[in-house]
This record gives sequence, structure tokens and C-alpha cells, in this order.
Amino acid sequence: MDKKIVLSGIRATGKLHLGNYLGAMKYFVQLSEDKHKQCFFFIANLHTLTTRMDPRDIVRDLKEIVLTYISIGINPESSVIFAQSSVPETSELNWLLACLTSVAELEKMPHFKEKKDMKEVLHETVNVGLLTYPVLMAADILGPLANMVPVGEDQHPHVELTRDIARRFNILYGDTFPVPELLEGEAIRVPGLDGKGKMGKSNQNTIDLMDSPGEVLKKISRAVTDTARVRRSDTGNPFNCSLYALHQLLSADAELKDVHAGCASAKMGCVDCKKILVKNINQLLAPIQAKRFELNEKGSKYAIEILHEGGKRARKRIAVTVENVKEKMGVPLY
Repeated sequence: MDKKIVLSGIRATGKLHLGNYLGAMKYFVQLSEDKHKQCFFFIANLHTLTTRMDPRDIVRDLKEIVLTYISIGINPESSVIFAQSSVPETSELNWLLACLTSVAELEKMPHFKEKKDMKEVLHETVNVGLLTYPVLMAADILGPLANMVPVGEDQHPHVELTRDIARRFNILYGDTFPVPELLEGEAIRVPGLDGKGKMGKSNQNTIDLMDSPGEVLKKISRAVTDTARVRRSDTGNPFNCSLYALHQLLSADAELKDVHAGCASAKMGCVDCKKILVKNINQLLAPIQAKRFELNEKGSKYAIEILHEGGKRARKRIAVTVENVKEKMGVPLY
């Protein structure tokens, strides 16, 4: 039986954090271990250019993401790890699909509206890449003929557009693309340490996967808890505390029960609650960091070697798709 093709990407925009791991990457590892699936994991460095321009930062973060993928348990021999820029055919497919996509469809995308408004507030240029971002994402998905796409809820509109484009192409030119399915694991929203939303790099409210035990302690010590609990003797509501949400993701059932009861009755202070959370975070990060440090011994070129081999494997598959699409659209390579 042919394996189902799973594809997912992440932009090269800084260090990976606990929210990335619990919200998506942990699920990626499970998918990569499924013998009935072939996983393609790419670093979307072309997408990164829509909001970030320093080439040194992009290259540095790309390498770090590759090593982190391997550190969390993704095997580069069974899964294909590659850089988006290693497959020029994806950019070519982006143009071909853009010619089948209306401006109106792109202008109503939530991602474009959000980024456009943000840039206008900062008096920054709203580049064309922000508008056509979903078409490049469609090319990422349709190029390897992906069957399944694991993405967060904020990316659902983009996948739905990809599905529409796939159907549109198939109607116009004959069956070519599988209509990809949204592959959803358990919906996990990892709260930020500032208590104002989800954990995210742009919000500067993260625990990074490579944070030392001391750094974890420092960040958690400063994290916002239930604001209604001013004094140690005040009772709290665990469900109004972002750290309790982290406990729900990281702490054992017995500890979770103790934290809930202790907070609600004021028998446990926030300091003690945070100590338990620090312990559990460090236990989770320890093996990931140990593997990451082990990879340092392989030298700085190891990430590039992974990207090179992964790029060849991805390009071999995607190039066939793009050649077929060009033939069907009447613009073959002469």
C-alpha cells in the first residue's frame, strides 16, 4: 500500500519554544513514526522573507530548526527535512497556481489582513509576498502531492484555499492533485508567560527549548498568575492562571490535583506552584537538550548535510509534479 504523504513547514524566524513543541512538533514526531506515512518537514525560508530580511538571521535560524527537529526525535533518514529554497520548482509552481487564484480570495485571508494592519501601524511596506503567501503555501502542499497537512487553527483558511486551488486545477486540466486533508491532532493552545495569549516568539513570552534550568526558573518566577490572588492567603482560581494551563500539559495527575486544590484553598502559594512547573519543564527539556548538544559534536556542517540530502529527495518528487503541471497548462520546458 502506498504511503500517505504528510507535509508541514515552519518559518525560520527565531528559536523554537515550548509552544512549538507541545502545540505541533510533538505531534510531528508521532506522525514520522507511522510506517504508513511519509513525512516531509520543510523550513519555510522563502515565507520568512515576507517579514524578515537579515540573511544572517535566516540562515542561522534555519540550521537551528533542523537540529532541533532531530533533537526532538525526527529521523532525517525516514523523514524528509529540507529547506523551501532548495526546491526552485516550488517557486515555479507558485506562479502557475497564482494564475488560477483571484486577488479577492487572497485579500480576504485573515493572515494578510492581520499582517497588513500591523505593517501599516508601523508605517512599513506591505509587500506583495504577504498577499501571495497562501499561494506559495499551496505550492508547498501540492508540489509533493501531499495527502495530509497538520497545521494550527490559524492556518486552516490557507489549507482550504489550497483545497480549492487543487479542485480548480483538476477541473480545468484533469486529475492531477489529491485534495489535501487537514490533519488535526488534539487541539493544544499553549499559553504565554505574560498571561495575555498564546506562547509566541513575537510576544516574547516563551520558554525556549534550549533554555537552561536557570533560565526556565527565572522566566517562570516572573510569569503572570491569577491577578486576583494578591496575597499568599488569598484563594485563587486555577482556570484564571496561565501557568495552571501549563500544568495541565506537563504535570502528572497527582501533581495537577494538588496544584488545583492548593491554589483554590490558598494552601499552596504561587511560588510553590511555580517550583513544581519548573521541575516538570526541565524534565521535559533535558533529553531534547542532551541530544542537541550531542549534535554539536558532529560539527556545524551537519545541518547543511541534512538539508542538502533532504532537498535532493524533495526536489526529485516535486520536480515531476511541476513538469506535469507545465505540460498540462501548455508551458513545458522546450
